[in-house]
Amino acid sequence: MKRTCWMLIGSMTVLVLSLMGFHDRAEALSVTSLDFTSGAVNWDGRHGRILDRLFAQDGSIAIGSYQSMSDIVDPITRGHKTFSLFTGALNGAPAPSVGIDGSSITVDLSSLYFGWTNGSQVRAWNIGGLATGLFNPQTAEFCLTWDHLFNGGVGKGKYDMMGERSATFFLQGTANVAQTPVPLSAGVVFYATGLTFMGGLVWWKSRRALAGAVS
Repeated sequence: MKRTCWMLIGSMTVLVLSLMGFHDRAEALSVTSLDFTSGAVNWDGRHGRILDRLFAQDGSIAIGSYQSMSDIVDPITRGHKTFSLFTGALNGAPAPSVGIDGSSITVDLSSLYFGWTNGSQVRAWNIGGLATGLFNPQTAEFCLTWDHLFNGGVGKGKYDMMGERSATFFLQGTANVAQTPVPLSAGVVFYATGLTFMGGLVWWKSRRALAGAVS
């Protein structure tokens, strides 16, 4: 009986120590950037072809930070205008962020813009939205889609995006991921501690009963 109790206590102690050590070993996916190798835009509005060409290039969207007009993809020059993609807080939107749940991925791209420059002239239109799609945890490959309704933009008249027209965006590629620690649930530690306490209580009662029997 005494040996059994000691084995129980030892097992519970090992469990608690293992769970406490697991706090440092538990990891989750943290995406630092989305490297896309293909994309497309389903939209026939003004600058639609240029926009589609920009998304068809290889590019990278940084997560957690904004990017300038030459960071996401290589700009395209047509005539006197240079067209590009960038992210920014012009509409108060946060920097891109990612959420992954199993094989599902959600990306907040509300700060994504399309724009052109011509000397000192600058025009920009928000093209972002909440993108959703599929994610492969083994290969980190993703595919995303989102819709955006154009309703004018920064620059009206002949510079607008042809009034209120909806566009659908597609992106696919590979996510750059890093492993980050995940705090162990306090409930798990509490449960394991309780088991250890119960083991100690059984040992104490058995010892007390043994002492009574001897006396």
